[in-house]
Amino acid sequence: MTDAQVPRKDYEKYASQFDPTKFDADRWAELAHDAGMKYLVITSKHHDGFCMFKTETNHYNVADATPWHRDPLKVLSEACRRHGIKFAVYYSIMDWHSPFQAAYKPDSLHPLYNPTHFKDGEKGAYIDYMRAELKELVAQYHPAILWFDGQWMEGWTDEDGKAIYEYLHKLDPRIIVNNRIKGAGDYETPEQEIPSNGLLGHDWETCMTINNSWGFNGADSNFKSAKELVRNLIDIASKGGNYLLNVGPTAEGVIPQPEVERLEAVGRWLKVDGESIYGTTASPFTTQLPWGRCTQKSGKLFLNVFDWPADGKIVIHGIYNDPKHAFLLVGKKNDYLKIGKGGDSLVIFVPRRAPDEISSVVVLDFAGKMEIYNPPSVKAQTRIFIDTLDIAVEPGEEGAEVHYTLDGTVPTQESPVAKNPIRITGATVVSAKCFRAGKAVSETARAVFTKVIPEEAVEIAGAKNGIRYDYFEGEWDSLPDFTNLKAARDGTLMNFILPPQRALVDYGVVYTGYIKVLRNGVYTFYTASDDGSRLYVGDSLVVGNDGRHAAIEKEGIIALKAGCHPIRVEFFQRGGADSLGVFYASPGTEKEVIPDSQIYVGK
Repeated sequence: MTDAQVPRKDYEKYASQFDPTKFDADRWAELAHDAGMKYLVITSKHHDGFCMFKTETNHYNVADATPWHRDPLKVLSEACRRHGIKFAVYYSIMDWHSPFQAAYKPDSLHPLYNPTHFKDGEKGAYIDYMRAELKELVAQYHPAILWFDGQWMEGWTDEDGKAIYEYLHKLDPRIIVNNRIKGAGDYETPEQEIPSNGLLGHDWETCMTINNSWGFNGADSNFKSAKELVRNLIDIASKGGNYLLNVGPTAEGVIPQPEVERLEAVGRWLKVDGESIYGTTASPFTTQLPWGRCTQKSGKLFLNVFDWPADGKIVIHGIYNDPKHAFLLVGKKNDYLKIGKGGDSLVIFVPRRAPDEISSVVVLDFAGKMEIYNPPSVKAQTRIFIDTLDIAVEPGEEGAEVHYTLDGTVPTQESPVAKNPIRITGATVVSAKCFRAGKAVSETARAVFTKVIPEEAVEIAGAKNGIRYDYFEGEWDSLPDFTNLKAARDGTLMNFILPPQRALVDYGVVYTGYIKVLRNGVYTFYTASDDGSRLYVGDSLVVGNDGRHAAIEKEGIIALKAGCHPIRVEFFQRGGADSLGVFYASPGTEKEVIPDSQIYVGK
């Protein structure tokens, strides 16, 4: 509706063509069950405002406005319960069809809706409408989860989100709400990515497409393989998260066969090895295992082995007490594998051939509490420095003594005991290892610290505060070479903000100017962008945050002398929401937006 710039009245007409006569709720629920899913989320209302359920709030809904005249949420919620699947619904706060919200760029022929904003004085009316629909959803379908989206519309606040969150819990105290309600929520929802180390201290769920599209797209055949889907699931579980895998049914109500085949393949793997996923918690190891992933529960470690060892030995570091048994999940539970020790590592002897080419599961069964020692942490403000640097070395677990070296060699019991801080004055490789009762009990942690010469400042003539921007329009999936493109317009802004006059999708911006740093030091720069961005200081790429993605923050470091330095930020927007934030942390200060007073354009 917004990408094709379809006027509201023209878009409404498509409802009369919607007739998914092949929709089979039991088939969908059966497929979810056979794929090993435990809950299913369906769209009740997306950004276009069309309600995929029977509602008394308007006639723009599937039961009243289509020739089908059915309520798919009713039959699907019932089918899910018959097949043991928790039922949940998605609901968009942003509503391009609502009379209470106005398009971003109103136009009788070519409107751009995203992001909408509340019309003057109509916010309360929309929230009343929203509450009425949410009450219907809870009362009619009893969802286990309400999955919100569209919270980036202008005018929706944290306070609004908190109020709706409290309202929902008055309707059903057991309901789970995701964080996109804004200002509240029970769990985080990273999109199209798996956080590298999970989200410590938070419940979370990665939402991801099975190909590249959220809805049905006949031209998109870039389906993830069953192997990739299973390994994504394992990776997410090993980091303490859930996997919300999106499929796009056709207009007839049929889930495409390539998606069915992949879901069934995931289900076949889970029927054999699902014990390593269901009811487990995150890996006890703080670093990713080189050959796969680990989950745990009830005195057991589940080792999902992606890269089966050619020599028949799986090596795992940091396990202090010996497991009672080791066995393959695919085999008989009393067909035990041989276990050995090698220094600080446990060695499991496995068959030469992997039981499963996607992932084979080895179970370690412990008689009592597992005692695991992770490598020590080696911490410093940065990995590069100008004069001196203080380093802290800390044990990964209580009860361990840490020994370290500064020449890259593996620490022994005779190596110095870590007493913080450790001050270095030159390039250094710090190695640290945990010991208990005189024996090594962890892997070696290593960190390289480099002494550098800071970048020289430059002189600029006729400088004034601000940053130049060049605005481009085009369709890209990653940052193009802007030097070969002609800008649609240019201008000056006071900081790295998106130009007020811009398209909603398919555009790029290049910012150029100078940043003035107040003292010699190592500076950390950040970009938080949706979609991709890059940040250069001088000729050095400091932050790489390219590609199509939801809002992601990345960082990089560079040593600078006091004074002015050329800075360049590139950004592009392909679809969905757009956002850009540029920050830095100077020596001894926390991360902040770069002050306007330290950004300049030359003559």
